[in-house]
Amino acid sequence: MNKRLLQLLAVLLSFVLVVASCGDDDDGSSASSTEESSASSTAAEEEAPAEEEAPAEEEAPAEEEAPAEEEAPAEEERTASDVGITEDTIKIGVIVSDLQGLIDIGYPLPAALDTDHLSERFTKYFDEWNAAGGINGRMVEGVQITWDPLSPATMEQSCTEAVLDEQVFMAINASGFSQAFIPCFTEDNDTTFFYGEVASQAMIDAAPNRLFSLNPPSEIAGEAGAQLIVDQGLIPAGSKVGILDSTNPPIAAAGESAVSILEGAGYSTTTITVNTLSGDNAAANAEGAAAVAQFTAESVDHVFVILPFIYATGFWGEVGKLQPSWDRTILDSASSNCTPFGASRTDPAAEGAICVTSYDSYASPDGGVGDDDAFEAQCRQEWIDHFPIFEGKSDKGAPSGEVGLETADGELLNSDYAPGECTMQYLIKEALENAGVNPTRDSFAEALRQLSGPQAFRSNGEGAFGPGKNYFSTQMQAVEFTLASRSIQKGADGTFNGCPAPVNCWIPVTGEWFKIEN
Repeated sequence: MNKRLLQLLAVLLSFVLVVASCGDDDDGSSASSTEESSASSTAAEEEAPAEEEAPAEEEAPAEEEAPAEEEAPAEEERTASDVGITEDTIKIGVIVSDLQGLIDIGYPLPAALDTDHLSERFTKYFDEWNAAGGINGRMVEGVQITWDPLSPATMEQSCTEAVLDEQVFMAINASGFSQAFIPCFTEDNDTTFFYGEVASQAMIDAAPNRLFSLNPPSEIAGEAGAQLIVDQGLIPAGSKVGILDSTNPPIAAAGESAVSILEGAGYSTTTITVNTLSGDNAAANAEGAAAVAQFTAESVDHVFVILPFIYATGFWGEVGKLQPSWDRTILDSASSNCTPFGASRTDPAAEGAICVTSYDSYASPDGGVGDDDAFEAQCRQEWIDHFPIFEGKSDKGAPSGEVGLETADGELLNSDYAPGECTMQYLIKEALENAGVNPTRDSFAEALRQLSGPQAFRSNGEGAFGPGKNYFSTQMQAVEFTLASRSIQKGADGTFNGCPAPVNCWIPVTGEWFKIEN
């Protein structure tokens, strides 16, 4: 048993040794194989040519940085840049006549022609500007300031009210204000005054950045009127010419210019001066009436009338009575002298008088009534829109403020529009817009001088300011005072004895306009 056990143990031990021996051979073979593979791989790598390195990708050029956008300039803030200017408003004094004084002395005025109507000719436009956003964001405030045309003292008071009480940026007047009191605004109080009629060049020169007008200066009116007489030989050479002048210096400047032209051409002159500054209308008209006999006594051949029509009634009345042999010329140097309204209020004794003026006429020397140009048609429509009292109708030549003026044919005519106010308002608007966000009186003056454009019923439809030229008109013409009345039937050419309405009017002598030499 023991022997057999020993034999089994010997066999088992031999088996273990054999297994152990086989295991060692496998490990060595595996290790050897790995080493050979590694060596072979290394040799192959050494024999293979080295691969070229791939070139590095070029870096894309850096994008240029876009230039930084310029910042929009900061919007200028509105400030109280001058007298009458606040951050939100522009105050304009609308200087108009208190017509009650004329009514009280029996002066014939249409019912619709009242004080408020006169100021609304401007303020209706202001309302439209404001409804559209104003002028560079500011609202325009129109302040009505009145004077009595028969009381010079009230004209000075209107200046005081405008510049001291109301402290307006500027003052405007379309017609009627006496030139003698404009320096209170422009020279004494450094306030801009835009005038729809005639100022003198001397007044403009005294305040070149403050006084502007539509019509040529009175000196030019005097020169042009006298030169026309000389050039056309309307007065025989060597004749004696009378000058019916005014104590109002700007009006008198026209007389002085006329005298210079006439005497330089070989005529002799004599001057009678009427006091139009006393405030006494009756006394002024009495002086004018007395001048008729005096001119006749001095054997004049022709008389130049320079008085405003409200002071010339006595003169023309006496001319009608005495029927002097001398002819008459009216110089357009005073308020409304040669306008349709002035003609409608001038005594018939002035028939045939010549006026050299920048005002237009609806009548033609060959008959018929002219058409509105585009700007005039626009002004007329705005007038109709602004004033319902005229019932959607505005008739050429019908006196200002008339409603239902009946003709001999039974036709009813309503007031013509106001061309001066229409022209002035658009010039004011453009100049204010161009004067800067924060306008001053100086920047307004500079902006106004840059303007040119249409002009209603004046200067052949055009106008222009300019350096050293503070008046807008550029042309003048000669017109003749012609009579018409409500008893006259309308002719085949649509006129009443040549006039567009049955009232006295001015008819062009030749229809030729001539440029004003500046």
